[in-house]
Amino acid sequence: MKNALRAVLLGSVAATSFAVPAIASAQEQVAVDEIVVTGSRIRRDTFNAPVPLATIDSEQIVASGSVSLGDMLMDLPMINAASNSQNTSSTLFLAGQSRADIRGLGPTRTLVLQDGRRIVFSDASSPAVDMNLLPAMMVDRVETVAGGASAVYGSEAIAGVVNLIMKKEFDGLQIEGQVGSSQEGDGETFRISGMYGTKLLDDRLNILVGGEVSREEPIFQRDRDWGYPGIRRNTLANPQTVIPASRSNTAPTATFQLLPGAVGVARAVTLDYRNPSQVVRLSAPCSTPSVQPTCQDEALFYSASLNALQAKSQRGTIRGYADYRVADNIKAFLDVTYSKVDGYGFFQPAFSNAQGGGTMPVALKGDNAFLNGAGATAEALRAEWLAAGKTLTTGSTAQVGKFWTEFGGRDVKSERETLRVVAGMEGAFEALDRKFNWDWYAQFGKTTGSTSSYNLPNVKRVQQATDAILVNGQVVCRDVAARAAGCVPWDLVNGANQAAVAWTNASSVTDQEVKQTVVAANIGTDLFELPAGPVGFAMGAEYRKEESFFAQDALGASGALFFNAIGTREGEYDTKEAYAELRVPLLKDLPFAQELTFEAAGRIADYSSIGKTDQYQVRLEWAPVEDVRFRASQGTAVRAPNIVELYSPQSRNFTTAAIDPCDKDSYAVASAANKALRLATCSAAIAGYNPATFVSNFGTGRPSLPLLQGGNPDLGPETANTYNLGVVVQPRWIPRLQFSLDFFKYNIADQVGTIPINTLLQDLCYQSTEAYASNPFCSLIIRDPTGTNGGAVAGGVIEVIQTNQNVAKVKVEGYDASVQYGLDFEEMFQKSWGQLLFRADATWMYRWAQQGLPGQAYTQFANTITNATPEWKAQASVQWNYNDMSLTWTTHYIGSMASTTAFTPTQLEPYYTGDYYSHDLRASYKVNEQVAVRGGIVNLTDENPPYLPETFQGVGTGSSNFDNRGRFFYVGATLRY
Repeated sequence: MKNALRAVLLGSVAATSFAVPAIASAQEQVAVDEIVVTGSRIRRDTFNAPVPLATIDSEQIVASGSVSLGDMLMDLPMINAASNSQNTSSTLFLAGQSRADIRGLGPTRTLVLQDGRRIVFSDASSPAVDMNLLPAMMVDRVETVAGGASAVYGSEAIAGVVNLIMKKEFDGLQIEGQVGSSQEGDGETFRISGMYGTKLLDDRLNILVGGEVSREEPIFQRDRDWGYPGIRRNTLANPQTVIPASRSNTAPTATFQLLPGAVGVARAVTLDYRNPSQVVRLSAPCSTPSVQPTCQDEALFYSASLNALQAKSQRGTIRGYADYRVADNIKAFLDVTYSKVDGYGFFQPAFSNAQGGGTMPVALKGDNAFLNGAGATAEALRAEWLAAGKTLTTGSTAQVGKFWTEFGGRDVKSERETLRVVAGMEGAFEALDRKFNWDWYAQFGKTTGSTSSYNLPNVKRVQQATDAILVNGQVVCRDVAARAAGCVPWDLVNGANQAAVAWTNASSVTDQEVKQTVVAANIGTDLFELPAGPVGFAMGAEYRKEESFFAQDALGASGALFFNAIGTREGEYDTKEAYAELRVPLLKDLPFAQELTFEAAGRIADYSSIGKTDQYQVRLEWAPVEDVRFRASQGTAVRAPNIVELYSPQSRNFTTAAIDPCDKDSYAVASAANKALRLATCSAAIAGYNPATFVSNFGTGRPSLPLLQGGNPDLGPETANTYNLGVVVQPRWIPRLQFSLDFFKYNIADQVGTIPINTLLQDLCYQSTEAYASNPFCSLIIRDPTGTNGGAVAGGVIEVIQTNQNVAKVKVEGYDASVQYGLDFEEMFQKSWGQLLFRADATWMYRWAQQGLPGQAYTQFANTITNATPEWKAQASVQWNYNDMSLTWTTHYIGSMASTTAFTPTQLEPYYTGDYYSHDLRASYKVNEQVAVRGGIVNLTDENPPYLPETFQGVGTGSSNFDNRGRFFYVGATLRY
């Protein structure tokens, strides 16, 4: 019993904060071999990490019920939501990926390692590492260090490091299988994996091979009662309340905007989606180009029926590891990993909106052949057309609001293959009366893949096909050149035929290749002995080359399709780096100085892209008595801009998060001071501006805002200062009780990125005291004075120009806390009731503030859904082990968060999400030495995301903190021979 509990404690002792060996009893001490822990390259004889260390071991990985290692990491309070199964379905290239994000600073600032060595990026469009590239069975543990670790590991480690420690030895064969499903019967998961290890040639040759196949099925919003039809904000109320989702005039049939304008003036008809042959005049709330919040005409549909809540993915990974003992103190090794990941994203079909403008505006003209054709539907539509005062001539038009469901969803399939090969040697030798440990390795990684995007209509062809006229009694496309190219007329009134769909439909393929080459060497020793112990030293050098290529096919890159025209991204850089690390024991076994140790690390680098960089870290550990240990660290860190940030061509993107400060609804809820500023700048930007009537072409419930984004080869490095101060308490008088508390702080400067869109629109332009004509930020917002050049309305925005800059600063502060206690009933009460293990981990991140531009005030993003950074996040569990059975209850907690930063608390009701709890129940049973079974219920109480329009779907980066799958069941088994 004691040994079992000691193993459990030791397996999780470092989790989140603990960095000291567990105490099995008041008398027993756990002996630990000399190891290297994440965060340092100096070998040490205990688990005393110089910085807080979170650990997830292989048993926890298996027991979690998750088939995604990255999604499992999200349970750690220090990890924030990034790319995961809930929010990648509607991404162009990241479907099926799961990425780690420490402190919400972004996956590009979290360095992911395998056995302390880098992993090639998983995608050329957004460089970061997919956590699902490795067979989970072959992961021994995952160690996470929060805090700048660039001095030890180099660039990308500003936020911290996630280190996947792989298994190196195994004797026999092990097979695992697991299946799971939500209680709704969807979102099914499947995983099967195997591992075989043996030793040959008198145990000099060690071989380990393994593989894994897994799959996750999608979930759609229409299959959740709480999610469909959904909810929205009532923009007519102040504060804006939550009401049922309005129906959409972007119809799968077609809505014709006969007259634009406000309620009472606007007029529209739709082809009833329940019976498309029926022409229905819409009610006043549904007749405006952007429907009113109360629009509920049953002839329209709910667009939520087209939305996915989780993506689909399937993965296959293989790993082989071998080492050969060349001599007693020299070992050669080879580590090869291959993975193939297919991710499937689900998008709404292409659409045109009744306002006009946007990506694919389509108008029905009065002389359209189908409008003037035979049939009851055409006759009814003509009657409505004429009743609205329109004429059956070319110059009389109506904008069309339509989801082009004839094409199908704009679904994507991303196929990626990653190969990583590491070969090297490690060993030890003695010289100068001391022992030296050394290693060198060379590694090559390569990711190749393609993304196929389907059902992307050719915008010009759709406009040509829907502009149909009669010529010599035949219905043809008006454009003569289009006719010659095979244009097939599209019947907007009675429905298109397959030939018209085929002529206008298209697809696009992007190809990518990412390569990484690394050669590195390390050596370490004890320089000399001090009274308090040996002075440890390590040093090393590394050469690294990163290459990336991303190319879109010619049609997609041309901008002709309903798709982001990205073009080609290509570039490379290399770096030569060297580091050194020193550990000096100052005092030991003295009054009020059980231990006092100083550590320092430094790293220099020379990049071909940004030139020379340097960084350092100093650390101090002080144990005044055996039961209490204090630790402190301070350091600098850098992140070199990646290839996308440097060399990406300027391309078109879109956002739905932007709010136009000149829009009447936004203006109405602004403060008096901001109203005065907006009135001046909006009047200068928009001819005849009236804050009471101006309706912008973008905003909530309206078309997305086009952005022109791109790279900057003149970027410099991001820099950071990081701080940590903590204490670990293990009182001898309460065996197996451990507690830790750590303060963390990041000051990041020169952060690469674009200016936040609402910061640009509000603070930097329309709420700025600088004159509109001379404000350089206002020049980035391109408005359409007439509404005929893509802005949809006079004064609408055509696009906003955003390019990468070293402009932002970020300040992050908070505390990590952990407590753990193990209770052995036999030892304490002489009862054979097994053992209980209690554990709680929490992060209080009270500050996450960003300065968008030099000289600006900092904006607080802590505790906001917009930034995906909860102020409070915690996890607590109790585990009962009895003989061969284990039962675990886990509770997850996320504190109440602000639903958006675009509005203030007085403008929305409700504004905060409320506290969120979810609970898991897991069980396992060891049948015999060869067979173990497990099962569990994740989200036992079937909690849904907070019921606010900003969060209820759970598909945004911030809202994906909340489970949108619902109650989930899984069972699995492990066979070992």
